[in-house]
Amino acid sequence: MRFSVSRAWTLLDTTLDVLTAVSFLVMALTLTLQIVARYVLNWPLAWPEEFSILFFAWSVWLGGAGGMREGRQIRIDVIDFYAPASVRRILEPALTILSLAFLALVVWYGVKVTESQSTAEYDILPVSRAVLYAVAPVMGSIMALYLLRILARQLGLVPDPGPEQQ
Repeated sequence: MRFSVSRAWTLLDTTLDVLTAVSFLVMALTLTLQIVARYVLNWPLAWPEEFSILFFAWSVWLGGAGGMREGRQIRIDVIDFYAPASVRRILEPALTILSLAFLALVVWYGVKVTESQSTAEYDILPVSRAVLYAVAPVMGSIMALYLLRILARQLGLVPDPGPEQQ
């Protein structure tokens, strides 16, 4: 059982890394194409702006999930420097639980917004705007999975792999 869970995490981590790189690359290439078409060829294209915004949003959330995976989410680290270990053992899981609650709201309302945008299409791209807004519930759920893994480590339910294995 443990081996399959470990493989599932590895697969999720690898997929996230590949999707982040591909998403960013597609966005960068699209913007480069638009710049060359507009300023070099004097032939502006209509679709790259909407296309690159879509990939930018996904790139940001994919990168955020990667940061969450490594425990690099935004936090105030005063506790790490000044609080005794006994206080940190209580506060760190509590703060992780608060982060999970926030992500639950992001996912919940992200689903509602995505549903409300399902009939709206981009002006130029033949794609529903729901594809853009789906990033919040999809990536919010993945971030929550990573936070649950962090919480399990904080509570001592699973071993901490150390920085070289994260």
